[in-house]
Amino acid sequence: MVKELGAQPEEQNTISVLMTIPWSFKLLYGFLSDTYKLFGYRRKSYLLLGYIIYAMSMSMLSFIGLPDILQLAVCLFTGTVGIIMADVSADTIIVERSKYEPEHKKGSAQATCYSVRFFGGILGSLGGCTLYNKQNWGWGLSFSEVCALCAALPLAILVPAVPFLYELDGEAKSVREQVEDIWDMVQLKAVWKPMTFIYIYNLLQTPNVAWNSYLQLTLEFPAWFIGFVALVGSIMTFLGIVIYKKFFMKSSWRAIYVVSSLLTTMFSCMQLILIFGWNERYLHISNYPFAMGDDVIQQFLGGIQFLPSCIMYMSLCPSGSEGASYSMLTTFGNIALVVAMSLSSMLGKIWDCSNEALKAHRLGGLWRLALLTSIIPIFPLVLLSLLPKDQKTQKLLQKNTEKSKVGGGVFLVVLVLSLLLVIENGIETLSKAVEKGGGGAIRAEEVSQGDGRGAGGGIYGDSAIFYSRWHNNKFLWAL
Repeated sequence: MVKELGAQPEEQNTISVLMTIPWSFKLLYGFLSDTYKLFGYRRKSYLLLGYIIYAMSMSMLSFIGLPDILQLAVCLFTGTVGIIMADVSADTIIVERSKYEPEHKKGSAQATCYSVRFFGGILGSLGGCTLYNKQNWGWGLSFSEVCALCAALPLAILVPAVPFLYELDGEAKSVREQVEDIWDMVQLKAVWKPMTFIYIYNLLQTPNVAWNSYLQLTLEFPAWFIGFVALVGSIMTFLGIVIYKKFFMKSSWRAIYVVSSLLTTMFSCMQLILIFGWNERYLHISNYPFAMGDDVIQQFLGGIQFLPSCIMYMSLCPSGSEGASYSMLTTFGNIALVVAMSLSSMLGKIWDCSNEALKAHRLGGLWRLALLTSIIPIFPLVLLSLLPKDQKTQKLLQKNTEKSKVGGGVFLVVLVLSLLLVIENGIETLSKAVEKGGGGAIRAEEVSQGDGRGAGGGIYGDSAIFYSRWHNNKFLWAL
């Protein structure tokens, strides 16, 4: 996006937001799979359909060849919609099976599945690191060929496997019954109190929207290294999840959030050392390992922090409405991340962090933005008492059937208002992209600095999660 399309930090952030927005509508897919069978199945049919939609989107990008910003945004948005349909189906299958786990192993199946998922992210990052470096290495794939590969791989793996996937039988509930279950659920203190913390915590996880441009335009890191950082980050996220499963399944959730948040802020602040060049001047460490070390350690900590909330969501889901309820809880957390990216885009406009400034090595705005976005994420820790201490405390809290219509109402109002904000930002973003015109790829010298009002910038993607912390197709995102 930076070198071939000349995308400004705000435009890169816009792509990130358009890939993240669909995750905020998982609830719709949850209702769909809980209520309506497709070809006789409630889960695996939607799993396959989702990847067909994704493959069609990647095929379109492959056909276009070198897309402009608008074409790229639309195709990635559509592809992400397909990914989410598949993701909801997979999550629901896990939640349904987890109800049969022994009490002392609760969450183990989910941890195992996420370990496999992030291992797939490692393979995707490895592909992005090695296959998209034709200019540097003289061999590799073009962007079009990479998209074609992204389209072919899921179908080649899933189509033969889906017929053998066992789906638990369950009675489908009507939408009205599911809505009643969800309303009963969100009124419980075991739900709205910890979800308040999760929302505020995610809301303030603000990424540095100019960092990717800085690495490529100021430090002139080649594409293969950016992909390599994503690869190592994926490995560290995978290791974080594996280590959590092996050593911290019974640990305090609060302690995990405190330690991981403080360490993440500390390593994020180390961006300042790289910006000012102190790593070479005083520490005699080159830019490459220093930049990589900062990112991968945060990915490792993110992996450890990732599972506690997922395990909590799983335990809260009422029987028969697993798809809708689990999707709603994860949507509540995801929507906060999307709003956080919009917030980060606004922060990026306080100082001059444009591509032109970064090319000219005018880094005054960058270091201020890096400091601000490193400090903000630790503020939510003052509300940590809203989060249960551990799984045992969560179970005890769930036994308390006391309900609060105010708490449940505020939960739903915040969810709806956040969704409306995301929709408004998405429409505004696409409108501006259309106004800029889409007659071919936008080259660096043709792109003016955006006005920064588009939404901001992971996997989920996972190397940007999900993080900067976000959640998804790392094989493509690593490019």
